Amino acid sequence: MKKIYLILCLASLQMTFGQPANDDCANAELITIDTSLTSFSFEIVDASVNNELGCTTTADYVDVWYEFTMPVNGNLYINGVSSWNNFALYDACNGNMIQCGINNQFISGLTSGTNYKLRVFRTVSLAGNAFTSFGIQAFEEVNNDTCATAEPITVTAEALSYDFNIGGAEVLNEVGCDSTADYVDIWYEFTMPVNGNLHINGVTSWNNFTLYDTCNGNRIQCGNNNQFISGLTSGTNYKLRVFRTVSLADNAFTSFGIQAFEEVNNDTCATAETITVTTEALSYDFNIGGAEVLNEVGCDSTADYVDIWYEFTMPVNGNLYIDSVTSWNNFTLYDTCNGNRIQCGNNNQFISGLTSGTNYKLRVFRTVSLADNAFTSFGIQAFEEVNNDTCATAEPITVTAEALSYDFNIGGAEVLNEVGCDSTADYVDIWYEFTMPVTGNLYINSITSWNNFTLYDACNGNRIQCGNNNQFISGLTSGTNYKLRVFRTVSLADNGFTSFGIQAFEEVNNDTCATAENFTVTEDSITTINFEIGGATVNDGKGCTTGTNEDYVDIWYSFEMPVNGDIEIDGNITWNNFAIFDNCMANNSFACFEESGTVTNLSANNTYWIRVFRTIDLADNTANTSFNISIVNSLSTTTFTNADVRVFPNPTNNIINIHSSKSFDTLELYNIQGKKIISIKSQNKLSIGSLESGIYILKIKSQLNKQVVKRIVIN
Repeated sequence: MKKIYLILCLASLQMTFGQPANDDCANAELITIDTSLTSFSFEIVDASVNNELGCTTTADYVDVWYEFTMPVNGNLYINGVSSWNNFALYDACNGNMIQCGINNQFISGLTSGTNYKLRVFRTVSLAGNAFTSFGIQAFEEVNNDTCATAEPITVTAEALSYDFNIGGAEVLNEVGCDSTADYVDIWYEFTMPVNGNLHINGVTSWNNFTLYDTCNGNRIQCGNNNQFISGLTSGTNYKLRVFRTVSLADNAFTSFGIQAFEEVNNDTCATAETITVTTEALSYDFNIGGAEVLNEVGCDSTADYVDIWYEFTMPVNGNLYIDSVTSWNNFTLYDTCNGNRIQCGNNNQFISGLTSGTNYKLRVFRTVSLADNAFTSFGIQAFEEVNNDTCATAEPITVTAEALSYDFNIGGAEVLNEVGCDSTADYVDIWYEFTMPVTGNLYINSITSWNNFTLYDACNGNRIQCGNNNQFISGLTSGTNYKLRVFRTVSLADNGFTSFGIQAFEEVNNDTCATAENFTVTEDSITTINFEIGGATVNDGKGCTTGTNEDYVDIWYSFEMPVNGDIEIDGNITWNNFAIFDNCMANNSFACFEESGTVTNLSANNTYWIRVFRTIDLADNTANTSFNISIVNSLSTTTFTNADVRVFPNPTNNIINIHSSKSFDTLELYNIQGKKIISIKSQNKLSIGSLESGIYILKIKSQLNKQVVKRIVIN
């Protein structure tokens, strides 16, 4: 009953909207096809419902018809777009059905100039569904469709690429590599230019390849995608079958690459090539594509590998570094052919404990899938064993209040699995000892984060501090001998930046508020205070702007305010921070700022304390270790403060305008590193268009040497 109702509804729709003009074969719509894919939309919802044969069974179908003339001898591909769409091809109306199927169709053996009828149909339940289009494309028959008509190609020691047309090949049910299916195939022949191996770049896994020694001859190798075929003979003609399953015949990526690799001379340990190894890094190019393919052990497991061999004499007692260039390269070092395996691994290798004058054998190998790839070189370098490889043999160095630099050789140190700072790993380390020249702090400039440092009070003694990169170590004692371990992970043992800097800072006297250094500040003058902060105690405390604790070094000053008024502090650079206290016992400052600031409403004859502080990473920096302090806004002095000056626009990229309610004498612009960029006499505009983007400091100075400091952003 439901089926009858549906048919009546569809019939009603047909009467309402009208049947499509191509509702039967006699009225088939003419379409044009060529060797490129063309898409056609169709209207099938209003087609007549007929109880008729589909491909193999009878059902209620709606169908529309097309006709076309085949432009070439060959094959036809129909992209069905959806499995709802069915296609049947006929040689004429009421003629022979050539092929019928659901969704994509690949139809072979059609004739140029012949008219064909194409039925597009769906079951009535799907008549109203979407995806009402199909694509259609002709493929011209190929000339190299059999081994007998194989197309000659050239194969050389350089990679060559060949495009192919496989869509026009005959569809045959035949053997691929291991099983039988419907395939399309084309054939090539070539003469091998050298004795050796052949690499085929399959471009895609859709492409399959079989190599034969002759038509109907022996199958040498068969597989999909990339192929590496060994043991071919120079001057011999080979036949190459390229094939795909019929479902992929129309797809893209219709090309392959091919390259011959000449057999290598150093294919075995017995024929190892002699190379030179020195304490300088040397590089060697290699050809591994011509090596024999063998199923053998790599480092831990068995696979198909290609390998080549080298031998060398170790020039020094010590270690060997191999730069693999890529992780595709694997290396094994032996003491002799068929001897003891010293080390095996992929990628870079660091091998310790080798003996001067000894001959070693080096196997370089890759999996066969990577045999043709690039990066066919490796670097090799010997490192002489070091004398200061243990704490007991630590090398004495001098440490002074001036920064000194020491070069080191860590590549020759013994590789040990031991504790670094917090965890255990394979490390190389060297040792130094020094006597601290002053009581105070020690700064180590690591040059790079690859370098790690541990300071001890004695061999097997207490660890004072350990870390990577720069180290600032406080509380050391004059005249005491200390042991310094410099270490790296073994993967970085060969790398550059093999030096470090070291400097002692004598402890300062004004390290606490109680020991603050007193200075005098007067009206109408600027007082400059030079300071040493590298010898201050490291304290865990808060800065001015963040609520989190950091490691700071600080020093203290005190002064008596001679008048009621304000003070300005110019710290020259943002590294310098200032906190102002009115009581040495106070926990919190009443003013805190970085670089420069104004402190207001100070009272005459009162004592105030200034804490000057830096983060620990800047403690050793001896640049900009001074600040200026001056009185402003006193009853007896002409004032010049931040409130008197307006700078605009800010940020800017061209002109800075300066508006001041008081006269000023000089404009000075500094970069963030403290370098003076511009210094000019009084004017209301400052051109900065030529400067790089960033933060700058503008100092506006009065004739009485008072100044206002503004931060400028150039974008």
